[in-house]
Amino acid sequence: MSLRKLWFAPSGLLILLLLETGCIDGPFFQLKKLNPYIQNQWQADREKVVVFSERIEELRLLRDQIASMSEQEQLDWTNKLAGILQSETSPEIRREAVLTLEKVQHRPDALAALIPLAKDKNEKVRMTLVAALRKNQEESATNTLMAMSSSDASNNVKLAATRALGSHKSDSVKQFLGSKLEDRNIAVRFQASQALGELTGKRYGGDIDAWRQYVAGENVPEPELSLAETLESMLLLR
Repeated sequence: MSLRKLWFAPSGLLILLLLETGCIDGPFFQLKKLNPYIQNQWQADREKVVVFSERIEELRLLRDQIASMSEQEQLDWTNKLAGILQSETSPEIRREAVLTLEKVQHRPDALAALIPLAKDKNEKVRMTLVAALRKNQEESATNTLMAMSSSDASNNVKLAATRALGSHKSDSVKQFLGSKLEDRNIAVRFQASQALGELTGKRYGGDIDAWRQYVAGENVPEPELSLAETLESMLLLR
């Protein structure tokens, strides 16, 4: 006997059932007798799944193209994406919008649309924002990362924001990271030391005491490079 596929979506989930055909429609033949409301609800749930996946696909397509668009097109899409970030209830859609705006965050209007996401209720959205702002040297981006490093409700976001500050070259960031060396959380202290290494080029690694002395203005000798580190640096210079 042949097989046929039946798609339906209870509670918004799309399930694929393989039903064996015969004189009746398999064990779920009673589905035909369900009242019209339930049948309509299944159809509506299925349409929601399709619409959601299409929106994700469209945002990803836009992400690939927005950087090469004209000034006016970028302006139009930035405004539309800003509207999505303000009104969208789906965290995944907001996250995709952040990833798209990241491509044009050199635009003041795009950055202005991203900054408020520091207060987004969803941790993944805020983590995505941190990754985006890591690449932006504007003062508002730096200040946002410092605020997230200090007061975000998620420890993961705090750690990511602290580490991201390593790419923001300024004395204020250096002093801020220096203050994080005193944090009670050992993970925060470690991320601060890694960020300081990126920021300053110094090789104190995870030596928190050495970093404290350096930030305080002391002349702290750097440890000698190991043979492996020397070879690695030589390869990088080639």
